[in-house]
Amino acid sequence: MGILYELGGYGPILLVFLSWYLLFDNKNLFFYFNIGLFANILLNIILKGIIQDPRPMFDSKKIKLMASHAKDYFFQNGILFDIYGMPSGHAQTAFYITIFLYLSLKHTNLLYLCIIFSLIICYQRVTFGFHSIAQVIVGSVIGSFIGYFIYQFAREKIKGRIREREDDYGPI
Repeated sequence: MGILYELGGYGPILLVFLSWYLLFDNKNLFFYFNIGLFANILLNIILKGIIQDPRPMFDSKKIKLMASHAKDYFFQNGILFDIYGMPSGHAQTAFYITIFLYLSLKHTNLLYLCIIFSLIICYQRVTFGFHSIAQVIVGSVIGSFIGYFIYQFAREKIKGRIREREDDYGPI
């Protein structure tokens, strides 16, 4: 289907690998990034179950039929899909990573690259009918908020206690 389809579909995975590579040397941020990533995905699943806003690719008859058979998931081209699309998990994950990476590394070129990549992901999700514009916007806002919150939480936890350094018995 083309490079846009592939970038949008696998974009969050590529961003996760990029994040692991860039944060690996800082064990504390690496740890909190992964905790936040897990929380982000879990929150997305919970919100989809609560909101139950269907993806735009379905008509109302198909949604009612699937709901009557207690099916929340379906396979399309061998890929498992949730029938609900609010909020977009791809957009939420992409913007979580973008915000967390920028706040952690403070590198503006990396920020621009991640924003462009995240916008490509959002564009692909809407263009191919996997999500509505509202679903992508809500996912982006939630992901950004979680990225900011997890970074602030990590920063507070990393500070720790200030204690006196052990004497190294060097000359005074």
